[in-house]
Amino acid sequence: MRIQRATLLLAIIFVISCVYIILYFKLFIPTPAQERSVAVILKEHNIRSEFWQTVSAGAEAAAKEAGASISVSGPLQETDAESQLQLLDDVLKQKPQAVVVAPINDDRILDELKKIQEEDIPLVIIDTPLSLKSPPAFVSNDHVTAGVQAGKVALEQTGGSLQAAIISDFMTSGVSAEREKGIRQALEAQASTIYGTFYSSDSEERSYLIAKTLIQDHRDMNAIVALNESAALGAAKAVKEAHQTGLVKLIGFDTSASEIRLLEEGTLNATVVQQPFNIGYLGVQTVLDLVNGKKVKPETYTNSIVVTKANMYSPENQKLLFPFIDK
Repeated sequence: MRIQRATLLLAIIFVISCVYIILYFKLFIPTPAQERSVAVILKEHNIRSEFWQTVSAGAEAAAKEAGASISVSGPLQETDAESQLQLLDDVLKQKPQAVVVAPINDDRILDELKKIQEEDIPLVIIDTPLSLKSPPAFVSNDHVTAGVQAGKVALEQTGGSLQAAIISDFMTSGVSAEREKGIRQALEAQASTIYGTFYSSDSEERSYLIAKTLIQDHRDMNAIVALNESAALGAAKAVKEAHQTGLVKLIGFDTSASEIRLLEEGTLNATVVQQPFNIGYLGVQTVLDLVNGKKVKPETYTNSIVVTKANMYSPENQKLLFPFIDK
């Protein structure tokens, strides 16, 4: 009987000790937090794309600052929807804690984003406006305001006597549509002096042919506003070939090594430059706030800067034009 009582007492003491140890560790010894993981899928993940490389650098900086792990991926070309679809499918299988996407304009991409939302994975969209029933948080350059800036600088470059054409990429491009909207807002009083908007399907060669025809058909045309890089490069070729450098003012968007050369030589008269580092940084910061249960703004916009040959050498603009070079 004494042995049974002693055994029972030891069992009770053991159970109490186990409970005490468990409570002690839970209450007084912090357990390491689970590492937060963010998957970032860009429109393009190509070392030759300075814009998207800078977005990637901003995203990685925000993740490092927050102590989160990050994976950055994307197609080699902005138009490769099939590759982005596959990447989104892979993300659904891996189930990271958060996802940031710069979506290619394709209805199938929207379907994949809906699936991410259905899995209750925090989602933030960057750069490209889109339409979803339950819109995720959105971080982007203010493309309408950027368009207004382009319209105003086109008017300034032509001394207020504007005769212009707009060269876009696709009619379905949300970014280009917002830029055009801003341009037309800025030039509302000169609406009759805009010959129209022409679509190059994101092809430099098509942009060249469009600009070449416009220059031939409209002898009084003194400005072209190109809504993306391929449109600007194609139009620049046509302007130079027709010996119209300085006579036909060329206004572009964003920056690349080729556009910088055109700016230096005077063929490109101005370019509206985004702040891609900020887009990537704020995109990841916003999605991590969602992971932490914080309330975030539905839309966050970054600003654009108008860069011309006259101001391109300022320290601030050099950082925008050459983000990976230490000054």
